[in-house]
Amino acid sequence: MKLKIKVLFAALFYVCSSVHAQGDGSTLSEVTVKGSKVTVCSLNRLKSNTVTIPLSSLVENCTLVQLETNEDAYFKPWFTTVTDKYIGVRQQGGNPYKLFDRSGKFLCDVGAIGQGPGEYSIALYDDLIDDKSGLIYLASMTGDKILVYNVSGKFVKNIIAPHKLKKPKLYLSNNILTVVHMAFNGDKAIAIQFDVNTGKVLQELAPPTQFLVQNFDGEIFNTRNVPMIFDFLHTSSDTLYHFDSKGNMIIPFFTMTFNSSEKPWKQYYQLNKDLLLTNVFGKGLVATDLKNKTSSWIKVANDYYGNMPMPAGIVQFRNCYFVHNIQPEELMSEIEKRLAVSSCTEKDKQILKKTLLTLKENDNNVVFIGKLKSEVKTKLF
Repeated sequence: MKLKIKVLFAALFYVCSSVHAQGDGSTLSEVTVKGSKVTVCSLNRLKSNTVTIPLSSLVENCTLVQLETNEDAYFKPWFTTVTDKYIGVRQQGGNPYKLFDRSGKFLCDVGAIGQGPGEYSIALYDDLIDDKSGLIYLASMTGDKILVYNVSGKFVKNIIAPHKLKKPKLYLSNNILTVVHMAFNGDKAIAIQFDVNTGKVLQELAPPTQFLVQNFDGEIFNTRNVPMIFDFLHTSSDTLYHFDSKGNMIIPFFTMTFNSSEKPWKQYYQLNKDLLLTNVFGKGLVATDLKNKTSSWIKVANDYYGNMPMPAGIVQFRNCYFVHNIQPEELMSEIEKRLAVSSCTEKDKQILKKTLLTLKENDNNVVFIGKLKSEVKTKLF
């Protein structure tokens, strides 16, 4: 069987042999593009049934952390980054970055809003906490600097880019900071690698034509869930990519095809070396098991906390953790809804009622945290 697919990375059509896996929910094929194997999921071949999978199949554990309640600790959450030592909150509307320890104790604001040294005047687009060095890297929506702070919130230094960055995303490995951003026409680089100690530019990558954009309408998403892999989705392209820092190149990894009559917007994100999720807007969530070569529509239930339905977007699966940052009153409402359904077992009710007693409506947010599994250990669907 011949499969013809347009992979935007190459901006060409490739005709490749493909073998469809057998079994329930199987929709995968594989093409080779310039020596790289690209997994392809056919959306229109997916079965219509949705499988509910337990959160425990994705994470090693799950705890609920109450963030400290005081005037300085409140925030408007956008993205929450969890490491082994810290919880960092990137806020909406250009508000300062908040840092907590893993017990929920508020530590400090990191940097401040303003125009001075170590300050950022517009919204932060990415954050990276390095436990080993005790440093925090913040990238504004646009500008030529990556701002570096210590975990006391004090400004340490700038890493200066040779070109203005637009919506940059960060990745750190072996003392090399890699930045991928939305390159405009005329920009010299889409990716820049820096020595984090000296700030020296090590390598740059010229932007492939299909990634060039005219304005800020698009986005770049990344997860940093897989060690040694910088995965990212650039919304100008319908493919999930990996950035190869040694080879200084962008490698296509996964894409999804669909009927020509429908072109839904999709958001790909990688959970571990075996598992990908695709948020098909307006339709639902698709999980792709690379190990068992199957895909399925899914929902996620938190079996650690009474099988409550859990959101499973790119906001929740980042930096090797499942993270759900939620206001107490909202969680209380979700628990009441779960208690009211007939499928809620007595065991689930006991867990939910116990959790409900720990919540106070006017307290600061609580955060579900679970360490992601590094592989698919049992078949999910």
